[in-house]
Amino acid sequence: MGIIYLDIKRLWNTIILDGSIPQGEIERMIDNSFKLVVSQMTKKDQQSILIHF
Repeated sequence: MGIIYLDIKRLWNTIILDGSIPQGEIERMIDNSFKLVVSQMTKKDQQSILIHF
């Protein structure tokens, strides 16, 4: 069991990893947070990051 803190400018998510949240939901939350962070970057930085995904 663990706690993950996702610090996004406008959002804070606290996830308690005790099995009560389906893995797909956790993955969706992480994906949405990643997209939000990338959307705040310059186009150059976006291209640099997205080339690895």
